[in-house]
Amino acid sequence: MAFEVPWMRPHAPYMPIATAGLLAVLEESGHAATAQWAPNDRGRLSLRVGGSLDADAVGELIARAPWPQEDAIRWPGDGSRGSAQALKPLLKTTPKPLECFRAMVAAAPPLEAALLRALLTDGALDADGLPSRSRLLRGVKSDLTSVFKRPRRVTGEQLAAELRDGLAFRSNATGLGLGLVPEVQTFGGSTGPDPSSIDAYSALLYLLLWRGIIALPPIPVVRGLRRTVGGPLVTGVDVLSWPVWRIPVGLSALSTLFMVGEVHADEPDLRELTAYGIDAVYRSRAVEINTMIAVFRWGLEVGR
Repeated sequence: MAFEVPWMRPHAPYMPIATAGLLAVLEESGHAATAQWAPNDRGRLSLRVGGSLDADAVGELIARAPWPQEDAIRWPGDGSRGSAQALKPLLKTTPKPLECFRAMVAAAPPLEAALLRALLTDGALDADGLPSRSRLLRGVKSDLTSVFKRPRRVTGEQLAAELRDGLAFRSNATGLGLGLVPEVQTFGGSTGPDPSSIDAYSALLYLLLWRGIIALPPIPVVRGLRRTVGGPLVTGVDVLSWPVWRIPVGLSALSTLFMVGEVHADEPDLRELTAYGIDAVYRSRAVEINTMIAVFRWGLEVGR
């Protein structure tokens, strides 16, 4: 059984992350699934999800999927997160931030530990000796505030409708927006045509993006003489690149495609990428809104 996700756009910076999030939810629930880009019955390229479930069942599964719980994490100090909005500034208040982070990960249940490892990596430290933040969070205003503000009263029926028919953006949701969504204005940065869309969010896209971020943790990489943070999709400090693939792949294989070296070349050679089942590569550079926040606009096709 397979179903189409007709609203997904290959040049959207959220596409690869949300797709990874969808596959992660399915696989963690015991349902093998694949995703691929293929022509639909109208001859247009469309994302197809293969597996044993239809869109209605997948919507219900997403609604019931486990979510990281704030009180399951052993926070520094008195054990509560308090007013901390982001993990890295919280660690900076501790005497030994690296040791503190590692202790938090070691003490956390699997899902919460995966969340912590998705926010920061201890394999690359900044100038202050703090674990480096994932580049996928470049457009997230406050990571802890965002992830622990899961939309309430979201039903499987609502999520299935978004999955089938298109994203439904809601207003008045400060903290839920991610800078990976060009359709809406995020954090005062003009990435959409309608000023009333500031802080708008889609419940489905929010859930899938966070599950995708958790499924694609940062890794340390060496550039020249410097160790820095990289990971799937990360081409440079503020640059994401992603492929459009024609073969059906699960989460593990998809993560591998995201890290194929030629995808991140200055001018990807599409003849070489054909061997991986890749037909196109898109790239987006973060546009700064202020010193802390940036947004990723629609990707531009690159390669030759």
